[in-house]
Amino acid sequence: MPRKSVAIILLLMAFTLDAWAQSAAPRQYKLTGTVKGLWGERLEGAFLVITPGKNGVFSDKQGRFSVLLEPGEYEIACQYIGMAPLRETVTLVGDKEIELTLTRANFKLKEVEITSRPVTDVNSTQMGSSFLDQKMLTRMPKLLGEADVLRSVSALPGVVNAGEGTSGFFVRGGSADQNLVLMDDAPVFNTNHLFGFYSVYNPDILKSYELHRSGISARYGGRISSILDVSLRDGNEEKMKYEIGLSPISGKFSVDGPLSDKLTFLAAFRGAYPGYIMKLFPNRNIKNSSGHFYDGNLKFKYKLNAKNTVSFSGYHSGDGFKFPNDTTYQWNNTLGTLKWSHLFNNNFSGIATLVKSHYTNKVEGIAIGEEFALNSGIDLNQLKLDFGYFGFDNHQLDFGAEASAYLIQPGELVPYGSSSLNPRQLESDKGYETSIYLNDDVTLTGRLSMSVGLRYSRFDKIGPTDTYVYAEGRPRSDVNIVDTLSYGTGEVVQTYSGLEPRASFKYSLTDNTSLKVGYSRTRQYIQLISNTAAITPVDVWKLSNKHIEPQIADQVALGYFYTGSESWYDFSWEIYYKKLYNQVDYKDGATLLLNPTLESDLLFGEGEAYGSEWMLKKNQGRLTGWVSLTYSRSFRTIAGKTEAETINGGKAYPSNYDKPINLNIFTDYHLWPKWKLTANFTYTTGRPVTAADSWYWYQGQIFANYSGRNQERMPDYHRLDVALNREIIKKGRAEYSGSFSIYNLYGRKNAYSMLYQHYYGEAPTAYKLAVIGTPIPSINLNVKF
Repeated sequence: MPRKSVAIILLLMAFTLDAWAQSAAPRQYKLTGTVKGLWGERLEGAFLVITPGKNGVFSDKQGRFSVLLEPGEYEIACQYIGMAPLRETVTLVGDKEIELTLTRANFKLKEVEITSRPVTDVNSTQMGSSFLDQKMLTRMPKLLGEADVLRSVSALPGVVNAGEGTSGFFVRGGSADQNLVLMDDAPVFNTNHLFGFYSVYNPDILKSYELHRSGISARYGGRISSILDVSLRDGNEEKMKYEIGLSPISGKFSVDGPLSDKLTFLAAFRGAYPGYIMKLFPNRNIKNSSGHFYDGNLKFKYKLNAKNTVSFSGYHSGDGFKFPNDTTYQWNNTLGTLKWSHLFNNNFSGIATLVKSHYTNKVEGIAIGEEFALNSGIDLNQLKLDFGYFGFDNHQLDFGAEASAYLIQPGELVPYGSSSLNPRQLESDKGYETSIYLNDDVTLTGRLSMSVGLRYSRFDKIGPTDTYVYAEGRPRSDVNIVDTLSYGTGEVVQTYSGLEPRASFKYSLTDNTSLKVGYSRTRQYIQLISNTAAITPVDVWKLSNKHIEPQIADQVALGYFYTGSESWYDFSWEIYYKKLYNQVDYKDGATLLLNPTLESDLLFGEGEAYGSEWMLKKNQGRLTGWVSLTYSRSFRTIAGKTEAETINGGKAYPSNYDKPINLNIFTDYHLWPKWKLTANFTYTTGRPVTAADSWYWYQGQIFANYSGRNQERMPDYHRLDVALNREIIKKGRAEYSGSFSIYNLYGRKNAYSMLYQHYYGEAPTAYKLAVIGTPIPSINLNVKF
């Protein structure tokens, strides 16, 4: 369906429902307010329940909330992690502005259970979004003793993991590089530690994270599949606190507290020593390998006055991994965010953010006669301005701008020792991305609301660079280059730009149920060049240029949402359709590393994805948890101008990320006081692979015959993890907590990849490679004081 037709239908639906509701609705008033901490800091993500009516609302990044209510007396219950619950009565006889101030929870009193934020929010226009906090994350079963953000994300609707031992994930038929992964607003280009067994997020200092799959606000841009927005907590403002954590292969330490009445800080460090554990894996390559990682976070928050706050969040990590005999891998992440928050008045606030993200990678060959170092990396500098305005009745405006500068080093080969290799260096890849946006959350009636937004983005590919011109009507290859265009430093090589409209509508059927519909267009000017399903250290990021157009996605989604009485149960059902343009695939036998004519090995086409997602969550009682079921399909169509630039005869074929069935069951059972038993079961359809269906001999050699791209599948994936969690025990000044968990309880040998084994005189036989084929027990202990 054309985008204009979709937009017209959505608008007609909104106005028709609005006119009907307005004619029958009684007079309503606007209740707005701000949620603050005891020291005046504005609290994002506070959950408020307003009764009667059970209206639920969340505070935004400025701590603001707004809701339309009929005249009368209401009780507001406000919750925020780490804060004592607050109840306040408000009498509404006209538009009213209130301020809610929360205090720290007093754990010396009788224990108070602060419930987690519901997964299903029936009262907002937001859809395709999932929220988890640090408390829930730490209860989930752990691999090697460490709770992990990215592993838990794959338990949510519409998300599948990239494979055993990887931290990449696929969302609604998109590739791993189509997800924007943030740490305190800084993009992360490689989220792996130890090839995915750990991620870059230290769970001890995590505040919360939210995954946006659809209904994405115009505030976000740069990726076409999803946004994973991860926030780290600030240092506490009361006293210095210390935390030590130990697991079988890692140790961590954190400290946070006030340096003055206006300045707080947080520092955390992790290190891993997995050598002896790797000896237990069945795979010979892993058994004889070695690896390590370390990372550290540093965060400051300084309150200048009641209207100005400055904060800094920094991160650095280093990884090393060595395969037997021949290759070592090293990579580093350095992130920095400097943020200034300013309150112009109660209705107008703004945030200015400077971002730095620097990723470097080094692959080193150590075999005799083949010694080399292969260096690559990416550097991003970014400035973001975000504003929020609440002065209009029934409107909440968010607007701002963003400017980014990319510098990519795609590869530099440096031979040394007795190596016979020749040095080689590819030219750097440079570009600028700029954007502006406006988003308006509009409350039309008590039952009908909408969020409409528009983002305009522009990308400029910048020199110095050489661009090859290929013969018209012939396949791109180095033998078909007819000219070379040279561009000087700062000269614009290619410009792309376009609008990214976003719209979502919510209609409340009752106080507990709602229907939502949304449309979004997203653009992406950077892509990961990789012919593997999972992200690896040797992959290369590439900017759009004359030959590589930006990726574009249009998505339409429809959902039904329900929250039971007293929020005991949540249920959501969403269906979606996504059309993708300028998708990247590869020629057979493509050369991706150190290829000066990389575009000649790339193929471009369209994609489509569709699916249905169900989630049922139980929030209260002795047994809590959720069941998530997704049915989805993802296809690509590559129909080039020549046969060499066409895949599967120009017909649609399953993408690398096509896993039709994805089932996740998570349970959290309160065995007895302070003890909880959790379990997580995962089942997914095996991902597509290109496999040989026959073999033939030619001049004494065996050659494979392939029937088509991605026409076979790996075996289905399933796994059960369990954990026994001991919640906090307080003895003197110290607080103890711990868990015992078993990853892959019944020892499923899930296939990581399919390989072929050759025997002389016989056709090759296929076999599957399992990275983790055994139960992995682990124990971890955390001490706070």
